[in-house]
Amino acid sequence: MNKNREENIGVLTNRMTENSEEFNKLQAILLNKSRKQTEHQKRDVELMALKFNMEDYLESDDSDITSVGEYLKTLLRVTKIRQNKFADYIGLKPSNLSKLIGGERPISHEIALVLGKIFKIDPMIWLNIQAKNELKRLTHSNQDKYNHYSLNELMQG
Repeated sequence: MNKNREENIGVLTNRMTENSEEFNKLQAILLNKSRKQTEHQKRDVELMALKFNMEDYLESDDSDITSVGEYLKTLLRVTKIRQNKFADYIGLKPSNLSKLIGGERPISHEIALVLGKIFKIDPMIWLNIQAKNELKRLTHSNQDKYNHYSLNELMQG
């Protein structure tokens, strides 16, 4: 086995501490590879990273809310597609797209399907992010309202 290959064994499978020698080696490898990528490859990597970020968001217990619109805005930035052009392409008024991106309007199932087709991100991810955010908002704004519900209390009454 060559020396360079031996140094990289375990780099992606072992836990690393940021700024450790191992982490810095991995960072250097990735940076070197990224410099050799075409613009198209770089865009594909950014889109894949955003998809993973969306999936991670759904799994996280983070109290911060990231709206569907914020993810869409990032996708449009990465792909360098203007909002007006995108709105026209998917058959939305630019003002409605703006409201979706700004979090003022919920995503419809139809738009989730369209976004899924265009960006190759499962429509359920879009809808689940929206549902998670709505549950977070309701839970935080009406916590007292929901705390008194109990199966034991219901069964006793």
